[in-house]
This record gives sequence, C-alpha cells and structure tokens, in this order.
Amino acid sequence: MEPPDSGRQSSASNTEISPAKKISAREQSEALIPWEKLTDEAQEKLQGVLSNSSVFHRSPVEHLQCDQEVYLHLIRYPELVVNMWELMGVSKLRMAREQDFVLIIDDGYGTNSQMELVYGNSNLHIFYAEGSYKGSVITTESKGRVVLILESEETVKDGKPVISHRLDMFIQFDNSTNRLLVKTLQGLFLKMVDINFAETSKFIGQIDEIIRENPDGMKRLTDRLTRVQTPIRKKFTTLVEHANAEYVRIATTEDK
Repeated sequence: MEPPDSGRQSSASNTEISPAKKISAREQSEALIPWEKLTDEAQEKLQGVLSNSSVFHRSPVEHLQCDQEVYLHLIRYPELVVNMWELMGVSKLRMAREQDFVLIIDDGYGTNSQMELVYGNSNLHIFYAEGSYKGSVITTESKGRVVLILESEETVKDGKPVISHRLDMFIQFDNSTNRLLVKTLQGLFLKMVDINFAETSKFIGQIDEIIRENPDGMKRLTDRLTRVQTPIRKKFTTLVEHANAEYVRIATTEDK
C-alpha cells in the first residue's frame, strides 16, 4: 500500500520567494498542498478546514537520525509506533487501521477520531482528521476537524541519514464547541502538541538506533505488534534488514 502520489519530489519550502514578498507561515503551509494531485473528495475536506480554521499552529523543526525508508514507513503507518508504546506501557493511545489510509484513534482520555492520509511523497505528508472530545477537561462534547501537514527533508551527516521535519496544524471547531473554554486551554494544548511531536521524533530516532545496533531485537519486537496488520509488520521487518545492511556497509567503509 502506497499513499496517494507517493513519488519523490522536491520540498515546496525550497521554492524561492521574492524578497519583496513576505508571506506568513500559514500561507507558506497552504502553498505546500499539491491541490491538482488530490482527489476531489480530499480537496473538499481540506478546503473545508483551511477556509474556516480556528487555529493554525507550526511546531518547531525537529532533527533525527533515521533511515529514509524506515522513517517514511513509520510516518505512513504510525500504529507501529503506537503499538510499541503500548507494549512499553507508556501510552493509552490506540490506533486501528480501518482502510488502507484510514485510522481509528482513541487517545484513552476522551478523544476519539478518524485520520486519513490524503497525500504522501518522500518529503510531504498530508493528513485529514475529524473527531470529538468529551472528558474531565471539557465535560460537554466538542467536535472538530484537523489538517496536518508534515514536511520533511533528508540530508547526510558523517555518512549517516538525518531527517529534519516540521508539523503544521489547521484546526476547525464545530459551532457547538465551547469556544471560550477552548481559547482558554489553547496555549496548553498547543504546547502539548509541540512536546508530543518532539518526543515522537526522538522515539523514531531511538528505533533507528536499535536497527543499527540490534536489528534482531527490533525484528522480535515487531513480531509482537499484534495491533498492526501483518503486511505492514512484514514490510517493516524487511526495511529493518535493509537499513541495518546499509549501516553495516557505511561502518565498514569508514573503517577502511
């Protein structure tokens, strides 16, 4: 399974912009979307949020060492990471793949959502999600829709692959949502988004470190990911083997 338009292309953020024309981070993010490559349904979903979003947020750029193909697989199939967290006992988050590019998500604290990967290539992934929250923080049900734009770039440092990525988020709340309460909690929520993005990036880097140093251990862990569909697990195991072989090749070359 490959996401819609999974071919390689240069990152849109590298496009030269006239010094006289200054555009906002929000406009930069919107400009990344390859509208002509989206399905009509995906265009409608994204336009519905972007045209009337309550919040735009850009997380800081995070850097991590990771094999490019391993990184892409973890981004496109995040249930791999989530199932690892479950086995480690560090998260209540659960993900279940309903369709090729659709996930059902329960964060364990009152938020239930459905997330779809509507576009993906080697340096850009766009997700659309809709869901609701009802819990101890906001006791009345609050519904909303989100567009997530993940932009990434691969470079090489000391012969090893380094991924730099950034997450943009557009949020639209339903009219029934308690806007005053949401606005009051917005700062805390967005801070948590940044923390979670940073911690997830760090964890992906740790996965790559295990692939380099203990590939058999990573393959054994992958076999225990019972919430992940078998083809996705098997593909990840293959990528682990390929990535480790490349790291061994690099290390051997450096020793000569």
